[in-house]
Amino acid sequence: MKAFGRSARSSLVLVLCALFFLLAMGLTLLSGGVYRAVAAQADETYAQRTALSYLVNQVRRSDAPGGVSVGRFGDSDALFLREEGYVTILYCYEGQLRELYMEDGLELSPADGVDVLPLERLELACGGGRLTIAAAGRTVTLCPRCGVEQEGTV
Repeated sequence: MKAFGRSARSSLVLVLCALFFLLAMGLTLLSGGVYRAVAAQADETYAQRTALSYLVNQVRRSDAPGGVSVGRFGDSDALFLREEGYVTILYCYEGQLRELYMEDGLELSPADGVDVLPLERLELACGGGRLTIAAAGRTVTLCPRCGVEQEGTV
């Protein structure tokens, strides 16, 4: 009878250890899914905030008379930032926010710009001295001291 009791206790301990192991593995797998969802949301929020922050800071950097204008570059809205014979064009092309820095008057294509951040669409509007930037589902309105001009299509 003692041998049967030891055997039953050993089996019970083994079953409890196996159950603990299975529960620990299940919890680990579930928490991995939660982590992936939280990380994906954080990445999306980061992209939204970073795109708008980048555009706002570029406008503030170019806040001088004749320095900020809005127009079209290729098939999308573009922000033109001028300084001393050079222009920086910020626009959206092939799912990327791109930046093109060149001499004013050169004719380059949207494909020539450098990728800055992933961004599907950029919408720009100006009026009454205000610049409205819509990117990644958020909108910001700025009032540069220099004002905002309307640019033609480049």
